[in-house]
Amino acid sequence: MKITKKGAPVYLMKRILLSCSLLLSFSLLATSLRAEQRFVYSSAGAAVTVYKVDIESGELTEIQKNPGTGLTAITKNQKLLYRVGGEEIETYWIQKNGKLRSLGKATTEAKGGFLGLDKTERFLAGSNYGGGSIAVWGIGDDGIAKGEPVAEMALEKAAHSSVFSPGNGYLLVPATTPNKVFQIRFDGKTGTLQPNDPTAVSGPTGEGTAQQPRHIRFHPNGKIAYTTLERESPGVGVWKWDESKGNLTILQNIITLPKGFEGAITTADLHLTPDAKFLYVSNRDLTDRKAVTGKSSIVGFRVDDESGKLTLIGHTHCPQVPRSFAIDRAGEFLYVAGQTAAKLEVFRIDSATGELSSVQMLDTGKGPNWVLCVTKP
Repeated sequence: MKITKKGAPVYLMKRILLSCSLLLSFSLLATSLRAEQRFVYSSAGAAVTVYKVDIESGELTEIQKNPGTGLTAITKNQKLLYRVGGEEIETYWIQKNGKLRSLGKATTEAKGGFLGLDKTERFLAGSNYGGGSIAVWGIGDDGIAKGEPVAEMALEKAAHSSVFSPGNGYLLVPATTPNKVFQIRFDGKTGTLQPNDPTAVSGPTGEGTAQQPRHIRFHPNGKIAYTTLERESPGVGVWKWDESKGNLTILQNIITLPKGFEGAITTADLHLTPDAKFLYVSNRDLTDRKAVTGKSSIVGFRVDDESGKLTLIGHTHCPQVPRSFAIDRAGEFLYVAGQTAAKLEVFRIDSATGELSSVQMLDTGKGPNWVLCVTKP
C-alpha cells in the first residue's frame, strides 16, 4: 500500500478530496438556488401588480403596482412584458428586481381576449371575443409593440384565445359558442394570416359530452394539444396535432363536473407543469354569478407519457371564478386568481402525486383576469 508522508493511504486522501469537491458543488448549487428570484404578475383592479415570491414557501409579497388594465404576455427570456387593454398596447421591461418599467404605449383599436406571442417573438396575437376576430401586432427590433395591427381576420363571435402552433406555422383560435377551433395559417416573416383548409375543426358534439373549446395549450412534444371545453358539460379535450397540415383531431373528452354538483360550472384556463407530468384546469362555479364564494375548483390530471391522455387526480377548492391561473417555471407552485372573489391563492404542487395544498390567500383589486410567473437568475 502506498503511504503519504503523513502516513495516510493515497486512496483515502483521494476520497477526502472528492468529498470536499462534492460539498463545494452542493454549496455552490445551494447558493445559486438562494440567488434565484421569482415573481408573480397579476392584472386586477385596473393595475398590473408585481409580487415577489418566497422560494421556500411560495408566499407572495407585493412590491409594485402599475396602472393599466388588460391581458399580459411575457417573452421567453423573461425580459419584456406586454399588456393589451383600454385601447392601448404597452411594453414593459422586467427589471432584475422584478419590477416593471414602461417602455412605451401605443394606441390600438383592436381588442384582445387573450394575448399570445409567436415563436420568433416579433408578433403578438389577440382574439376579440365580442367582435369575433383576430388581430396580430408587430414588435419592433427594440422589443416595443406597435399599435397598428399588421393583420386582422374576421372569424365568429366568441373567439376566445390565440395560441401559435409549436412550429409557428399556424395560429389556433378556439371559439366557444360556435364550438370550433379556427386553424389559421401564419407567416412568421410578415405576420400575415391566411385561412387553412379546413378553416376550423369542430369541437366535440353529442349528448353528455364536454363542448365549446375556450383555451388551448400544447404538450412539449408538439404533437398533443389540450383545450378547456367550457360547456355543455364542462370539461377538457385532448387533441392530436398535425403541424404539416395544421389540423387537430380529438382523442379524449373528459367532463370535469364534480360528482353530485347540480349548479352551473364552466371551465376556463388550463396549464401543464413544465415536465408535462400534470395538467390542471379551472372549473368556474357560475350558479350565482355575483357570489364571492362557491364551489369553484382547480381540477388536476396525470398525463400519460406516451399518449398524452389524462387521468383524473381530483378537485381542489379555490377562489370563486378562477378565470386565470399560472404555474411557476420550477413546477412547484400554482397561483389562482378568483375573478369574482377578488382573491389570489397560492398552492404547492406535490411533485409525486400532483395534489395541491393551499399556502396563502391574498386580496387583489377588482376582477383579477390574468396571472403570469417569472424566474430571474
